[in-house]
Amino acid sequence: MSDTEPGQRAVAPRTLAGLALAALVLLATVALIALTGGLGGLATCVLAAAALTWWALRRHHDADATLRPWQRRHRRAWRAARWLVVTGALWNAVSFASYVVPDNGDTSSQRMATWARDHGLGPVIDRLETWVYSDPPSKEPADDLSLAPIVTLATTTTAPSTTVPAAATTLPTSETVPPTEPSTTLPPTPQPPAALMPPINPALPGEGQWVPVAQAAGHDTMWATSIRPLGDVGGVVASMVVIDQTDLRSGLFNGSEEPGGSWVRGNRVPGELQPALIAAINGGFRLEHIKGGYMTEGKVVKPLRNGDATVAIARDGTLFIGALGTDIVDDGSWASLRQNLILIVDGGVSQVQRGIAEGVWWGADFGREVYVARSAICELADGRVAYLMVDDVNAEQLAQTLVNVGCVQAIQMDINGGWPQFNVYVHNLDGTLDPHFVDQRMSGNRYRYLTGSTKEFFAFFDATLVPSPSALDA
Repeated sequence: MSDTEPGQRAVAPRTLAGLALAALVLLATVALIALTGGLGGLATCVLAAAALTWWALRRHHDADATLRPWQRRHRRAWRAARWLVVTGALWNAVSFASYVVPDNGDTSSQRMATWARDHGLGPVIDRLETWVYSDPPSKEPADDLSLAPIVTLATTTTAPSTTVPAAATTLPTSETVPPTEPSTTLPPTPQPPAALMPPINPALPGEGQWVPVAQAAGHDTMWATSIRPLGDVGGVVASMVVIDQTDLRSGLFNGSEEPGGSWVRGNRVPGELQPALIAAINGGFRLEHIKGGYMTEGKVVKPLRNGDATVAIARDGTLFIGALGTDIVDDGSWASLRQNLILIVDGGVSQVQRGIAEGVWWGADFGREVYVARSAICELADGRVAYLMVDDVNAEQLAQTLVNVGCVQAIQMDINGGWPQFNVYVHNLDGTLDPHFVDQRMSGNRYRYLTGSTKEFFAFFDATLVPSPSALDA
C-alpha cells in the first residue's frame, strides 16, 4: 500500500510532527550528554543506545512488519530517542552518585553543586542561586550576634612568655599598656584592636568588643568580634577576626579538586605542622569563575593578571593583599600568589560598581541581587590583616561592611553556604586538635583542613613551633 493513499493523508502531518519531535529529543539528549559527559560519555551512550535500538527492532520485527512504512519510521525514531535518553540518564546517574555519595569532606549540597558545575551545568546552578537567594536582609536590627561562644579558647601548647607584663592582654582595648621597664631586645607585644563603634544604637552586649581567639609565642595574636555593620540594614551581622602576624607563619594549601594535582602542601595540614597550627580559612572562587591566576610552589596553575586582587605569601610566611602590578610585584620571590576578582575595596572605597561595569563576576547575577554568606580578607590601616564573614548580603553590602569596619584594601573570597570558614584550633593534651568555627552560622565539615579539603585554603601557624625544614618551605 502506498504511503500516500487517501486513508493516510490525515495522519501524515501528525506523523511528521512526531518524527520532528523525536529528532528534537535526540538532538537535545545528544547536546546534554555531550555537555555533562564529554565526547567519551556521548560516544558510550550513542553506542549503547544504538545496540539497544537494534535489539528492540529485532525483538519486535514480526510485529513491525504489519505496520505501514510511516508507522515503522515513526516507531524506530522514538525507540532510538528513548534508548538514548535512557542511556544518557543512566550515565549521568552513575556519574552523579559516584561523586555525591562518597564523603569527601564537603556537604551533600556542596557535592551536588560541584558535580553540576564540573559537568557543564554551572549556568543552571547560577540561575537557581539567583532564585533561591533573592531575599534581601531585613532592615530591622538583629537582636543577637553571630560570634560563636566557643571562640574564647584555651591557650596553645606554647608556654607563656615571661617577658610580657601579665596585664598586657587584659586591659580594655582603648588603653595602652605602659612598659614596666625599658626593653631594648624584645619587640612590643601585639595588642588588640580598638573597639569598633556599632552604627546601631543601642549596641548589643559585646558588639564590637574584641576577644582573643588564638595565641602564638605565648601572646594573643588573633582577636574576634561580631557587629551589625550597616545602619540602614540592621539585619546584617558580620564576624571579624583581626590577625597580627607577629610570630605567625602562613601557607597556601592546595585542594584535591581546586586546583587539583600533586603538591607538597596538599589538601590537608600535615601531621608535622599540626602542633603549630592556629587557624585556617577558606580560599577563593573556582578557577573557572575568575580571570586571574594561581601560582604556588613554583608552579603556575593559571596565569596571573596584572590589576587583579591578589593574596600573596612571602617566603617567610607573611601574608599580604593588594592588586598585582601595583601593590604586589611578581618578581619571582613569592611563595604563593592566589588571585580572586579585583579588589572589592581599594583605598577605603567600594569597587563593586566599577567591577560590574567591567564584567567582574562577584557571584550569581554579578553579586547584585543575590544575598548569600560572603567572606573577605582585608588590610587595616595599621597594616594588620583581617578576615570577615557577612551573612546574607550582596556584593555592595559586603564592600560597605568592609569599609565601615576600617578595611583599606579588601578581597572578596569564597561565598555561599558552607564555603566561608574560619577555624581556630584547640590543642588537646594528647596532641589531637579540635577545630571550632569563629562564627556560629558557619557550617560544613570542621575537620576539612585536617582530613582533606577539595578546595584550597590558607593556614596560620605559630612560627616558633614550625619545624625546619617543613612543607611551608616548598
